[in-house]
Amino acid sequence: MGTENGRIIQFPAKREKACPKASRQVQNIDGIKYFNQQQIKLLRRTVRDQAALDLERAQVTAVREWMAIDLLTSTGLRVSEAADVRCGDLKAGYGECALFVRNGKGSKSRTVQIPDSLKKHMKQFVTWKQSRGEPTGMDDYLFVGKRGPWTAQAVQQLVKKYLRILDLYESDKSVHALRHSYAVEFYRQQKDLRALQKQLGHQSIQTTQIYADVTAEDIQKQIKGLWGQ
Repeated sequence: MGTENGRIIQFPAKREKACPKASRQVQNIDGIKYFNQQQIKLLRRTVRDQAALDLERAQVTAVREWMAIDLLTSTGLRVSEAADVRCGDLKAGYGECALFVRNGKGSKSRTVQIPDSLKKHMKQFVTWKQSRGEPTGMDDYLFVGKRGPWTAQAVQQLVKKYLRILDLYESDKSVHALRHSYAVEFYRQQKDLRALQKQLGHQSIQTTQIYADVTAEDIQKQIKGLWGQ
């Protein structure tokens, strides 16, 4: 969704074809539950496609839900941090692609680096809010419903809704598993604990260390064709 000559353009620009359902089993590393890459992609695609349908129907629910899911899965933010994001927290100036977290764990703020795709989505979402007459000042909440700014519980409920739809919901920890999923995938790709520590806002590197454990997916890649089979 963006603007062109003052006209709102719907997003996403294209929809991916549906793929076979991902494995329903939530993965586990030393007691930390997380979703694998295929499951996260399925979640993201499902909500994004629903957002596209809602836009066509002039509805708003899934448009906000897709913004929330994109934010959570692209940053590893805690649910409370995501609910607290304001329109002015996006750092999208020249050469900038980051999000300011005002009130993290322990009331500490931090800056989280974000992908360019999320930066564009957030800018488009703010433009969409403006087209609806919603306030988008520096301190105005990004997520606002009929009853006011979203709470952490509201974000939890929307995540649980889609996890249940996809048969991925296992326990009350399933929502926080999105944060774990981000951390596992980040470390798998980057192998940089210090960078992950900063992204997650951990005080101690020992807290981040758990994500360096070997995953079942990694082992499967290593044993594939071990004896030429």
